[in-house]
Amino acid sequence: MKTSLFILTLVLLLTTSSCVCAEPTLPGPFEGGYLLPNGWRITPIGKTVHTEDLITNLLPSPDGKVVVALTSGYNPHGLVVIDSQTDAVTQRIPQPTSFFGMAWSTDGKELFVSGGNTKAENSPCAPIYVYGYSEGRLTEQPLRRLQAEIPREKVYWSGVAVHPKEPLLYAANRILEEITLFNTESGKIVGAIPTEKTPYDLVFSPDGSTLYGSNWASDSVSVIDTESGKTRAVIAVGDNPNDLAPARDGRLFVACANSNWVDVIDTEKGRAVGRIVTSLHPRAPEGSTPNALALDPEEKTLYVANADNNNVCVVDIEESEETDVLGFLPAGWYPSALAVSGASGKLYIGNAKGVASYGTPKGPHVPLAEGEKTVTVKSGQTGAVSIVDIRANREKLPALTRQAYENCPYTDELLASAKPPNRGRSVAPSAVGAGSAIEHVIYIIKENRTYDQVFGDLPQGNGDPNLCLFGREITPNHHALAEQFVLLDNLYCDAEVSADGHQWSNAAYATDYVEKNWPAGYGGKSDSPRSPAMIPAAGYIWDQCARKGLTYRSYGEFAGRQSEKEDMAPTHPALVALHGHVAPKYLSWGARDTENAAEFLREFEEYEKSFEDPDPEKRLPNFIVMALPEDHTRGTRPGEPTPKAAVASNDYALGMIIDRLSRSRYWPKTAVFVIEDDAQDGPDHVDARRTVGFVLSPYSRLGVVDSTLYTTSSMLRTIELLLGLQPMSQFDAAATPMYAALADTANLEPYTHIPPKIDI
Repeated sequence: MKTSLFILTLVLLLTTSSCVCAEPTLPGPFEGGYLLPNGWRITPIGKTVHTEDLITNLLPSPDGKVVVALTSGYNPHGLVVIDSQTDAVTQRIPQPTSFFGMAWSTDGKELFVSGGNTKAENSPCAPIYVYGYSEGRLTEQPLRRLQAEIPREKVYWSGVAVHPKEPLLYAANRILEEITLFNTESGKIVGAIPTEKTPYDLVFSPDGSTLYGSNWASDSVSVIDTESGKTRAVIAVGDNPNDLAPARDGRLFVACANSNWVDVIDTEKGRAVGRIVTSLHPRAPEGSTPNALALDPEEKTLYVANADNNNVCVVDIEESEETDVLGFLPAGWYPSALAVSGASGKLYIGNAKGVASYGTPKGPHVPLAEGEKTVTVKSGQTGAVSIVDIRANREKLPALTRQAYENCPYTDELLASAKPPNRGRSVAPSAVGAGSAIEHVIYIIKENRTYDQVFGDLPQGNGDPNLCLFGREITPNHHALAEQFVLLDNLYCDAEVSADGHQWSNAAYATDYVEKNWPAGYGGKSDSPRSPAMIPAAGYIWDQCARKGLTYRSYGEFAGRQSEKEDMAPTHPALVALHGHVAPKYLSWGARDTENAAEFLREFEEYEKSFEDPDPEKRLPNFIVMALPEDHTRGTRPGEPTPKAAVASNDYALGMIIDRLSRSRYWPKTAVFVIEDDAQDGPDHVDARRTVGFVLSPYSRLGVVDSTLYTTSSMLRTIELLLGLQPMSQFDAAATPMYAALADTANLEPYTHIPPKIDI
């Protein structure tokens, strides 16, 4: 694979010069684009067609009249039909559930659509829906359904493919890890073929003799002989292979989301013969997330959607032995589907998270006027299709490529040195691996609160008191800690909900498997099983500690998760690294947070006694990750603490922990970082992802308000710099370290906790 000279020159220019534009302070629109709450920019090109969230597939009709988008997110699932000449939406067809798979019949008169999985109890399993098509319109209702007579929890349809010569539909079932064969005339199941883990996409060879299937969780592509129904070979490819694009010359392109590349398989040789790196920078760790492919009609150009880089990589594939990355097209937020319409000469980009973020001033528990609807981080997200005229933008590719680079704050230089502080000195170094005066980091992950919910009543910060649900009366320690140490009023979760929240909080990344499955699960539509495809390629922060030779321990975080799928714990090092490093009596969700705090403090007394012990395993670990989840609350469930009591218990627990730590012998070399895994359903006038967090240390800049735009990844980056750890993804590498919250001299004044002011 080659990279064009223009791109190499552009990378050099951009990494040796300062940013060309001033950073807005808050997430929001700017001329031509949007600053996302994670600090990355999007400047989507083309015309925008709005849809529901999470576009999993785009498919042009054989007659070239329309392009069909499939949405499979939190909001209602369904089909959006776009006229390829006018770009107008001509139909919006709801479907109970869906996921990814779409295929036309050989005569172009029917569209087969995957029903994904049905979560509803006592319902039949999801079907494959069959719609009629004529003259640019689908039937408003399915003509029929292809149904398996098995329990709903045994079916999660993904990719579907129609045999080019036989009346057969092949459908990938992620749950049973097999491909089901339907006779399209009778609707009956006529066979099943085992696959590797979590089959995703299916494509045929031109003559139908061979079927290729990507295995999302097995890092492989299955090669299946359709006559015998047997797997002929399994080809190893990169991590989390998903979308497939077959070319007429026998090449098969495989997007590998966790590997930042597209594998090129020679189907005659039966092996991968090439690799196309699609990240903006050649040494980038995971975080580009190539997850959708499209070929132009002449098969001279391959388009690759880099979901987490918010762009589309443009690749010259005309030469079968050599490929050349030509440039990048700026896209919307998390492009997850692509299609090229030969009839219109347009590229269609499905942006899973649309073209903007949003505040939630009308969030849960906020009084609404008549006709207003509650908006949450889940329901407020919409998708969008960007429609790009290929010919008109061909000459603009150099300028568009430059824009794509400017939108991305990551460069390879950040692997050696983080962004330097803007002002003042800090205990946190910028040199990666240097370490610091901080020898112990305690990282506390709480649950699901926005900034305004807790700190909206603090006049010194950017809060809205009208949205404050758990103010000083409920959270006296949170307020006192923010006032004694640092108030962070511009901190954002990288995640939306807990499913991706604990991934982002511990890995600075969530895989495409996580991003494409949690929305339907939280929306009550589908139920996706845990899978090795959830695990980031670089692992989690405790893996970094293990590689560095640091001591580490988990109090509740991933402690139960590590064995929830039988075959994950003993085989994957990301979770194996926690074996023997979990506090066995710390119950996390199984106890009140005051009880959790008491258990941690019981162990801490042993660490304190062993302060001078030569055995590092007996002293306070270098890194502790702790779940303190009771501020999630259990709602108004009978027999459970009220929401206010639960949040107050969480507040008291945090106060007791900091009180004891600040009076210990370890405190002079300790830093405590606190954040919510996600902000989820709370109201916030700035952004749905703005959250509560702390930097608590003798080195904290006491009594200040720090309004730097920080993220979950900023917190992880700061921890890594303090402990001498490498970044795990492009996101922590690119994040702004929390220099402004940390001075270079220590103040050992202890913190005194405040007892609860309400009955907990």
